[in-house]
Amino acid sequence: MTGAAARIRARTAGLAPGCFAPVMATGIVSRALDAAGAHRPAVLLLAVAAAAFVPLLAGTALRAVHHRDRLAADLAHPARAFGAFTLTAAAGVLATRLADEGARPAALALLAVAAPGWALAAAGVLRMLRRHGRTALARTDGTWFLATVGLQSLTLTVTATLPGPAAAGLACALWLAGLVLYGLTLAAVAHRLRHHPPGAAGLGPAYWITMGAVAISLLAGARLQYRVGLLRHGPGHVLLPALWLWATALLPVLLAAGAWRHLHRRRPLRYEPALWCIVFPAGMYATATAALDPLPRPFTRAATVCALAAWTAVTALLLHHRATAPARLPVRP
Repeated sequence: MTGAAARIRARTAGLAPGCFAPVMATGIVSRALDAAGAHRPAVLLLAVAAAAFVPLLAGTALRAVHHRDRLAADLAHPARAFGAFTLTAAAGVLATRLADEGARPAALALLAVAAPGWALAAAGVLRMLRRHGRTALARTDGTWFLATVGLQSLTLTVTATLPGPAAAGLACALWLAGLVLYGLTLAAVAHRLRHHPPGAAGLGPAYWITMGAVAISLLAGARLQYRVGLLRHGPGHVLLPALWLWATALLPVLLAAGAWRHLHRRRPLRYEPALWCIVFPAGMYATATAALDPLPRPFTRAATVCALAAWTAVTALLLHHRATAPARLPVRP
């Protein structure tokens, strides 16, 4: 083994299951910009997301081959297992964006990654829940909603890439399953917040995925309603606005929780990978809002500007962290 290959293999050992969070966040902000008419910035962010996805996918594959024990340990840990769903979410976001740009073969290839990725992550999470039981439920947090995000990203990808009534039926079934999964997860998180409050340290950015999961469910439902033709009559006219109202109602709660954490409890605001869990819901909310016709365009544009501002702020914190990290590391002889 060459020195370069050994270094690459060693670096993949510490790759986190949730490493695809920046890709899914960047991809959905790209989609929000495209919906707002800012096509050139949208294409630029799409290129950034795709450029980040490829090495992360390769690194994850290498980790599965050479560091299977570490990967298994992550999938067995309640705080890290749900991060594995970011692979499906990232692949799904890129697939739908590429399908919108006319690159259907690439979108189909990403669907071939996203679907088994969700199934493998779900299998790992189910084993973890059987093993840890109540201990895992006592540590429920916002990352658990990533399972819903991944499932609804499959709904969007199937809707965008596979034609025909069979694919439409599959997409509808996935969407309904995602809504059920969201409800179950919401009940588990509410139980944890009531009986095992996390405090300022535990009430982190991951809880924003509570809103991101309902926003992607709204977007998937809108796609089924307006593009595939399902949900055009009956409960769709009531359910989709209800989902938007729930996502909107969560915004002041999440903002208040962040203000309490950083202003009242004085938790320092510095870069952490979980910050992408704020960017993704912001971008998804802007995209889903744009998909609802009755809403005024100034509102959707304001939501898109906020999503882009969140992406810019987190990216700036990441670059600052990368630039200053070597100075904080101990010097080894």
